[in-house]
Amino acid sequence: MLVHAVGGGDLGLTDARTVPALHDTPEATGRDRRPLRKLFEGLPPVSMLALLGTTNQGGPLGLPFAHWATEIRARLTSEEGLCGARLDPGAVHVVEVEAPRMEAASRGLTAWLAQHRPEKILISYGSGAFALSAGALCAALETCVPTDLVHIDTPCGPYTLERPRDMAGHMESWLLRHRFWDALAETDPGNEELWRLLAARQAGDTHFAAQVRKSDMITKGELKKFTELRPTMQAALFERLGRGEAADHGLLRAWFGDRLRKLFGDERKELPARVREQIEQLITALGTRDDDQGHLSGRIRQTVRLIDERVDAACVRLLRDNALTRLYARASTHRAHLLPEPMEPGPLPPALLAAADQWERGDQGVGLVARTGRTGWPVLGSGDVLALLAVGLDRNDDPADGGKDAEDRQAVRAILAELRRRRELLPRGGVPRLRLLASPETAQRAYGLAHWVSSVSPETDVRVIEDVFGDIERVREVIVTALRSEAAPTGRTGSGSPRDIDELLLVLNPGPPATNYGMIAASVEWSLTAACPLHVTELVRENAVPELRGGQPVLARLGADHVLARLTASAVHRLDLRTAVRLAGRGSSRLRELLSALEGLEKDLFGAAPSVWTDGERRAAARKRLGLVATACGDYPGLAVYLAVSALQPALFSWNVWKDMRESRPALKELGRRANEALHGHALDRLDRRGRSGNGRDSRGDARTVLTQAIGELGGPSERDDELIIRHKSLIAELALVYQESG
Repeated sequence: MLVHAVGGGDLGLTDARTVPALHDTPEATGRDRRPLRKLFEGLPPVSMLALLGTTNQGGPLGLPFAHWATEIRARLTSEEGLCGARLDPGAVHVVEVEAPRMEAASRGLTAWLAQHRPEKILISYGSGAFALSAGALCAALETCVPTDLVHIDTPCGPYTLERPRDMAGHMESWLLRHRFWDALAETDPGNEELWRLLAARQAGDTHFAAQVRKSDMITKGELKKFTELRPTMQAALFERLGRGEAADHGLLRAWFGDRLRKLFGDERKELPARVREQIEQLITALGTRDDDQGHLSGRIRQTVRLIDERVDAACVRLLRDNALTRLYARASTHRAHLLPEPMEPGPLPPALLAAADQWERGDQGVGLVARTGRTGWPVLGSGDVLALLAVGLDRNDDPADGGKDAEDRQAVRAILAELRRRRELLPRGGVPRLRLLASPETAQRAYGLAHWVSSVSPETDVRVIEDVFGDIERVREVIVTALRSEAAPTGRTGSGSPRDIDELLLVLNPGPPATNYGMIAASVEWSLTAACPLHVTELVRENAVPELRGGQPVLARLGADHVLARLTASAVHRLDLRTAVRLAGRGSSRLRELLSALEGLEKDLFGAAPSVWTDGERRAAARKRLGLVATACGDYPGLAVYLAVSALQPALFSWNVWKDMRESRPALKELGRRANEALHGHALDRLDRRGRSGNGRDSRGDARTVLTQAIGELGGPSERDDELIIRHKSLIAELALVYQESG
């Protein structure tokens, strides 16, 4: 099937005064030669033709292009034919599009394709109406129909916008960036032991390292570091914060108390006696085993009010970080996983960012990853957002107000505003980056625009990529090569490398269609290389004012779905369901179809029980939850017992009910004890001065055994006890299917 957007060239229009004419002559050349004739003569016979026509008013003779598309259809199916071809009436279709916008074209053709399933689609470009052509591509990707792009002047040389060839390499990059160490252990068996060591550290397990022997890859001293509680806690916290996992809340509570104790210990002698007394009392309260610690946020605020404003010490500055204490307050209630989101989007508290940077500078994991021949990413991302914009020719629109200069600056202002908006939603605020793509004809304008950006937005890293012209493949290669030639990544914060960006924004601008399609191809490749989301937006001009419109997640069909499905499945395996929801939401509609099932599993595993539930219904839900935790996370005992208790209390049982239940049920009591002594619980609160566990007991044990015993204490068994396990396996199977389809 050939998809063609009807425009002025199909009507023989050369300017506003030209009268539309449908017929052409075989001898016509140049602009007089109709796009459809070029296509019919240069392509093999097409079995179906879809004409895209906009329904908005303002077309030739005041009639919408959808009207002219209908006229073209009538001529093509008549005895005389049109443009040297005659087609059967059932083979020519008019697809109405609401407006000359990419999203409108995608929406209109997607709906039409739902009723018609061609084996292959050819999309014409080069006759104007790029937005409709790009929208048609999005619709084809959305419906998974193989697609080629054909230029009207060279239809015999179609371009297939394929998925990047090195999908295995891109998959590895995404796993590495998001620190899915356990999945890397499966895909890279040559370094399996190292990846499993990092996976255990991320799960808060300090015992796994004792089973690993030193080797050329890792020394005895490095292994010892993996057995220490504080470095393990920091690694687990910051890596989980980077993904926004619900499991980080216990770690955040543990980190806050430990950080305060350490800073206070270093500064104790220099503090005034009254301040020392207030902080000592607070530290004692923070270390309590009371599972209902919501009152602690008020206690922190009270302590800060009692400290003289002139006192400037690191431990006091930690308490004065209001954003951090608010985040800690949510974590200390043990209810954070019940909230719609684990934390507000946006930069993390300054004290937390500073601590993460300090930890990252000394993290031995960065060097260990480098020994495998790879370079990791900053643990909390770079905070950088990159935009690509092609600079157009000067049309001398209005010399009185600067013409194209004024229009370019308005467009760039809109892009800079969007970069700042997206940056403000990231864990850290990084650098807005803008790359202006210039052909030889537009290079001077691009450098002038870059100079202007530097003057009005000094914080923006703006550069010009030259020689962006030619066919789609050449444009792609020039852009990707330029980005690769910039600063090299280091695995730590502050490299300045485009590979470390957190988001990529592609701005499609009216101009040569091959340039825009080349930008799409380059952006898809670079978003996979940088393992970051790609947002595609269209630069439109409403009342001569440039603004950004929309975005097309269906471009995920070109590769991101493949890696996102794998990452989502890995997160589901570990019950990081909030992470799974976020990852699936970045994909195309095929992947987003699973969002309701993912959200439903998260709710039924960690969500609060309805107030009308009976005790029997709560215990039945508890059996299902413990069964799933035992099945999915039993290999990491400390994390398993912590997640198990989080799934039961206070979601199903209030603190008082839970306390009574533990007194009468030995396995539940043991489960609670182990959760308290896990790294996510109160292990750090029990450290002695040498950094060793205060009670000397190993809370590891066999988590599956105690979980199975706890299930038995809750009644049953019931044939529905494995309901969540079945749904869990079904979701993983569905994600595996998406993975296979998109590969």
